[in-house]
Amino acid sequence: MRLFDLHCDTLTECIKRGECLAAAGGHISLERGMNCERWAQVFAVFVPETLRGSAAATYANNALDFFECQRGDVLRACTPVLAIENGSALGEDLANLDYFHARGVKIITLTWNGANALGHGSRCGPSLGLTDFGKSAVRRMFELGVVPDVSHLNEAGFRDVAALASEHEKPFWATHSNCGAIRPHPRNLSDEQIKAIFENGGLVGLTLFVDFLGGAGTALDAARHLEHMLELGGEDHVALGSDFDGCGIHPSLAGIDKMEIFDSELERFGFSGEQREKFFWANAAGKLL
Repeated sequence: MRLFDLHCDTLTECIKRGECLAAAGGHISLERGMNCERWAQVFAVFVPETLRGSAAATYANNALDFFECQRGDVLRACTPVLAIENGSALGEDLANLDYFHARGVKIITLTWNGANALGHGSRCGPSLGLTDFGKSAVRRMFELGVVPDVSHLNEAGFRDVAALASEHEKPFWATHSNCGAIRPHPRNLSDEQIKAIFENGGLVGLTLFVDFLGGAGTALDAARHLEHMLELGGEDHVALGSDFDGCGIHPSLAGIDKMEIFDSELERFGFSGEQREKFFWANAAGKLL
């Protein structure tokens, strides 16, 4: 199968464990991913909530260095796309945004669950939106072609990004978020939010995190979210955003090598070949490759 995954935390986990990407012991390794006919992977640099300012920027830069040391191995296995998870990596300096863009970063998740210099995450309550710096950062991201990712952002911040996206006529994404109508959770999206992303030409990446799927976290639970997104008009705007190596996933889905089984399960549940091809590959590939 052809597989494009919008979000994993494998880089961070490899740094923690002292592992290389080729033979990592988590959900993703380059060796296991090579079973795909073609594989594109967004590797996110997760910046811990405890880091701010220059310390956060340095951490992100060092993680990108870790990736670059293995770029040759990565390119033999997949097409990599670099992302940063937690805009605190900008170190409260827009020059860092230009710098990370020059290093190949294509997507930035604006916040994690708490607050940072850009705005307020999903655990901060719904009312406080982007800061002035955050709005300036999003405007610059649109100018550079870096995608703002609203996964983890709170409701007011989401509205601010949506307004800026409309102003600039640019898409924004939620790389790893599910449907609040199916599984109520602060990290999942309302129908209104999902439709706003679709209408702006963006993507929503369906994550396999058990807590965001609800139920047992199986393929059946994932299918419920996918079906709902399709009903909201997302056939050309939904992709896989696994969150591999960043969360708890049901054993039946826990790994890059389990995605062919996931595809077969979606076929069994009645999703067409075209719908599955768009979900697993074409929707994301058309925007990033």
